[in-house]
Amino acid sequence: MRCGECTITLQNVSILLGLRVDGLPLIGPTNLNWADLCEELLGVRPQEGEIKGSVVKLSWLAHHFTQINNHDDEKQVGRFARAWILRFIGGVLFIDKSSNEVSLRYLQFLCDFGDYSTYVWRPAVLAFLYREMCSATDYKTKSIGGMCILLQMWAWERCITLAPKMTPSQVENKPLGHRLVIFKSVFHFKTINDFRVY
Repeated sequence: MRCGECTITLQNVSILLGLRVDGLPLIGPTNLNWADLCEELLGVRPQEGEIKGSVVKLSWLAHHFTQINNHDDEKQVGRFARAWILRFIGGVLFIDKSSNEVSLRYLQFLCDFGDYSTYVWRPAVLAFLYREMCSATDYKTKSIGGMCILLQMWAWERCITLAPKMTPSQVENKPLGHRLVIFKSVFHFKTINDFRVY
């Protein structure tokens, strides 16, 4: 590029997405019984065929957590919140190549909602994207995972002629990526699942 070499940094992730800068790293055991963890934190146990290792389909989450009722107690509301956050993680932050599965490894960080907000998601999102971009350099690879919308927003910030029309943010303290008209008008995102078309 004319400006020399450049790459996505943690600062870019923070500015574009507004993710946390300080906090606890996303480090945890990888040898848990994932079906037991689902039953404990979500109240539903995946059956054989619905879970493969530590991975569950996003459609399984959508099927079991479609609508919350007004008479649900606080425990059930917490389960729905965990399921929604897990769908967000699998459908936006850590998208796998199939775009329809999420690792239950992230569920362990959703045990306590007070602790959830203390974790630093920014380096994990960037590291996951870098690993996916590295894998995509293999000529046999046909798709890429990771938060590719971050890569696209970063490119638009660096190459303004490629960027869609930007509008000034009407709300203060929003991430820089909030300015992009693309989220609403160009691709017409309706749900989180629509957000992972990249």
